[in-house]
Amino acid sequence: MRLTAMLLGGLLAMTPLYAQLYEEAPGPRVEIVTDGASNAQIVIPDEPTFLEDFAARELQSYVERISGATLPIVGEAEADDAVFAISLGATSAAESAGIVADEDTTGRDGFTMRSVDGGLIIRGRNDLGTVFGVYELLERHFGVRWYMPGEIGEVLPRADTLSLGQIDLTFKPSFRVRWVGNGEWALHNRMNAFVQADGRDVGVNWKWHFHTFRTLLPPDEYYDEHPEYYALVDGERKLTDSTTHGNQLCTSNPEVVREVAKNMIAVLDEDPGIEIIALSPNDGGGFCECEQCTALDEPDRDWFAKYSRRLALFNNQVARIVGEQHPDVMIKVGAYAMYARAPLDPEWRSEDNLLWQLCHIYFCHNHPLGGDRCAAGETYEPSGNFQPNQEYVRILDQWTEIADHLFIYEYYTLGGPSKANLPWPLVHTIRNDIPLYRDRGAEGFYTQLSDKLFYRQGLNYYLTIKLAWNADLDPDALLADYFSGFYGPAAEPMERFWMGLEQAMIDWDQCSSYGLSGTAHAAFG
Repeated sequence: MRLTAMLLGGLLAMTPLYAQLYEEAPGPRVEIVTDGASNAQIVIPDEPTFLEDFAARELQSYVERISGATLPIVGEAEADDAVFAISLGATSAAESAGIVADEDTTGRDGFTMRSVDGGLIIRGRNDLGTVFGVYELLERHFGVRWYMPGEIGEVLPRADTLSLGQIDLTFKPSFRVRWVGNGEWALHNRMNAFVQADGRDVGVNWKWHFHTFRTLLPPDEYYDEHPEYYALVDGERKLTDSTTHGNQLCTSNPEVVREVAKNMIAVLDEDPGIEIIALSPNDGGGFCECEQCTALDEPDRDWFAKYSRRLALFNNQVARIVGEQHPDVMIKVGAYAMYARAPLDPEWRSEDNLLWQLCHIYFCHNHPLGGDRCAAGETYEPSGNFQPNQEYVRILDQWTEIADHLFIYEYYTLGGPSKANLPWPLVHTIRNDIPLYRDRGAEGFYTQLSDKLFYRQGLNYYLTIKLAWNADLDPDALLADYFSGFYGPAAEPMERFWMGLEQAMIDWDQCSSYGLSGTAHAAFG
C-alpha cells in the first residue's frame, strides 16, 4: 500500500503508506506493562493540582484502554522505589533531575520528558504543559491518535505489552497561543485556547474573541446620553439594528478612549488572571466620517489601509492607559480588511502590550505563501478588495517590523469550493503556510473551523492542528499517518480521492479568495 504525497511544487511523489512520523526512542527498553499486567506506577505530588491529577488520570485511562493494565496513581510519599515510576508535574524527582522550564526552552506550556534511572519524568512549564507532555507520550510512544472529534476520530492500538525506550525531549510549541477547534479533540492535540479539562476552562485566559466595540461601549447604556461616542455616518450619529456589524465608535473622541480603557480595566480588575483581552471594531463598515477621525487617516492609501492609522493611534492610546494598571495583559487588536496594512507614519510604533491579529482574508488561499504564483490578469483579475499573497507577506513583514507581537487569523473554512458545500483542498497551502508564519515571528495562530464540516474538511483541520503545535513535523509523514491510521483498509482509495482533489486545485492554478467572485469561488474553474 502506498500514499501519493503532494510536494510543495505541486508534483506527486510516492512514499510508503506507513511512513514513520516519530523516531523510535533508543534502548534499553523498559516494559511498563507485560502480558496485561502493570509493571509501573504514576507518581504525582502529594498535594497535586487539578491538572496534575487530570494528567495522571488521562495517562492511566489510555494505558488501560490500550493494554488492559491499570497503572496505579500514587503520591510521592506512597511511591514504591522498586517500581518504575512515571512522575508527572512538580515532583521532587523533577527537581532532583534538574529539570528547569523557562520561556526560551518550553514557552508558555511546553514540557520536558526525560528518562532517569527507574523512571520517566514529565514536567511542564505549567500544569497544562504537564498534560500536554502526557498526550505527547501517548502519541509518540504508544501510537494514540486524535484525527477528528468523537469516537470515530480516536485511534488506539491494542497491545498486551507496552515498553518505553530512553527519552530525552524538551519541547517548545511552535506558537505560544494555539486555537484550532474546541473540546477534547483540541485539548488532546495540545491547543491551549478555549479548551476544557473535565469541564473546567484551562489554557490561555482570553477575554472575548475579536469584534468588541459594541461590547466595550454598549449602545443601550451609552447612546442616549452620549451619541457623540458613536460613528458619524452620512451626517448622522445613529445606530443600526445589527448586533455584530457597523455601530462603530468615534475613535478620535478622547472621552471614547478613556471610557473604553476604563471598561477594559474594570473587566481585568474583576478577573486578574486574564492574559489576552480583545479590542477591535465591530465587523463590516460604518466607520466614523467626522472631521477629527478622517483627519487621522493617511491620504491616497488603498482599501486595505483606509482606517489603519486612525485605529493604530486609538489602539495605542487605550493600550497605554490599560497598561498602567495591567502591564502584563496583552490587548489583541485587529489588522483586518480595511485596516489590514500597517500605518505609514514613521513616528508610530505599536505599544508593547498590543497583540496584532493579522487576518488572511481578501488574499489568495490557493497559492502557498512565500511564492510568486499570484499573477494579475493570469490567476486573478485585479479587485479593490483583493491582494495577491506576495502582498500579504509584505504586509506581514511590515507588521513584524513595527510591532512586537503578531497573531495570525486564518480562514480554512470560509471561501473557495466550500462556498458550494464542497471539500476545499488546502493541504498544499497549509503545509507551507503554518511553518512560514512561525518562521516569520507569529506567536499566535487561529483558524476558523466548524465541527460540522469534518466530513469534508477533516484532513485540512488535522494537518492544521498538528502543525500549529509542531511546525517542524514532516507533512508527508503526517499525511501517510492520517490515511493509514484513520482509514485503515480504505487508506489507498481515500488517499487517491483527497490527493486527487489537491492536484486538481494545483492544476487549476487560479487565486481563490473571499474577496474574489466568479470562477474563483467555483470548485476548479
